[in-house]
Amino acid sequence: MSSRQSVRHPSHNHPLRGHKCEAKDEIICSGCDLDLSTYTCNACGEYGSSFTYNCSTCQYDVHVGCVSMPETMKREDHAHPLTLVYGSPYNQPGLVSKCDVCEDIVPDNLWSYYCKECDYATHLHSCKKDEEAKKEEKGEGSKSSVNSELAAMLEAQREMERMQIEMHLAMQSALISKKANKAALNCI
Repeated sequence: MSSRQSVRHPSHNHPLRGHKCEAKDEIICSGCDLDLSTYTCNACGEYGSSFTYNCSTCQYDVHVGCVSMPETMKREDHAHPLTLVYGSPYNQPGLVSKCDVCEDIVPDNLWSYYCKECDYATHLHSCKKDEEAKKEEKGEGSKSSVNSELAAMLEAQREMERMQIEMHLAMQSALISKKANKAALNCI
């Protein structure tokens, strides 16, 4: 039996087990030599490369920050509380949800906050930086600039993770090419 911490979460039928990927624990696919120690969060769609809550049965991964998002939240620009939904708020195929803050499409497989009464939806995270930029433009104090700095730092961290993933993929591709070339030479 595993001693890793697990949580039951309403977004998934199975328990999610905590897992920390470290460089020494690099997980490489034996078939294609692909590095599997990075993942895409099933809640927000962003990449992750260290700690995740994972269901190995379903290949379901969630960031620590996403798994602990509150079930309801209140926004200053909306009259009602918003409820966390774990997919499209619509039960009809073909209906697309749009974020009412940044006006981008919210993919139907990702989590969002939603007000059924007003048909108002927001992304799980991403539009926070847009809100902070708007507040800063209006000149709303130092709290806004601290939040903007934090948002910029988080965005830089995400970009760094994306670059690391791209570098890993390029290295894996080069390794696969090297092995293919070596196999071809052995056939000659």
